[in-house]
Amino acid sequence: MLTDACIGYRFSLVEMKAMLYVLIRAFEFELAVPPNEIAKKMSIVQRPAVRSEPKGGNKLPLILKPYIPV
Repeated sequence: MLTDACIGYRFSLVEMKAMLYVLIRAFEFELAVPPNEIAKKMSIVQRPAVRSEPKGGNKLPLILKPYIPV
């Protein structure tokens, strides 16, 4: 594994986790299509795909709304 090759590797992982944390807390995520339209596409890893668009490739359509605490 090449994890020791870069001096900033661990820092970059922490930075990405912090960015994801901020984004996930700032938005509400909702499927843009009905759940039964989402299919599991198997390759090396499992990926989402839309059943009605087989040539559309891997995608998971989402609606993003700003999170406003009540």
